[in-house]
Amino acid sequence: MLAAAGNAEPPDSIRQRLATLWPQLTRPLLAALEARGRDRTDSIRKQLADRAEDETDRITKILRELEAAIRTEIGRAPYQQLSLFTEAEREQEQRNPDFLASRLSELPAELARETEAIRRRYSGPQPRLFPVAVTFLVPEGLA
Repeated sequence: MLAAAGNAEPPDSIRQRLATLWPQLTRPLLAALEARGRDRTDSIRKQLADRAEDETDRITKILRELEAAIRTEIGRAPYQQLSLFTEAEREQEQRNPDFLASRLSELPAELARETEAIRRRYSGPQPRLFPVAVTFLVPEGLA
């Protein structure tokens, strides 16, 4: 309807009648907007909760995979021919298990921090009601 409407202004008598109707329309219009806002807020809160849960699941999966990879690496047998390595490579090969064990012990705390950060990021969304405009379409026959 709006696309088919013209730009002609209605006569003053019609505009005055619409202006006198406005106080009667304000309350139902605001009630409709608030109801729509509540519905939309509920919908967005659910989307945000789902997104938070998905992100929590993803970070948990990633850190569990990292944990499994570290455990596998820690459990592997040392290289048999360490004598072929340079001195620096041999030292690194000896430091790796200690570093990996340390990293493994940090994973539970890291997972707790990450999940808490995700939940905090998605908690407490604040609904906002944006200004609206009301357009009265006056049929040409009334003008």
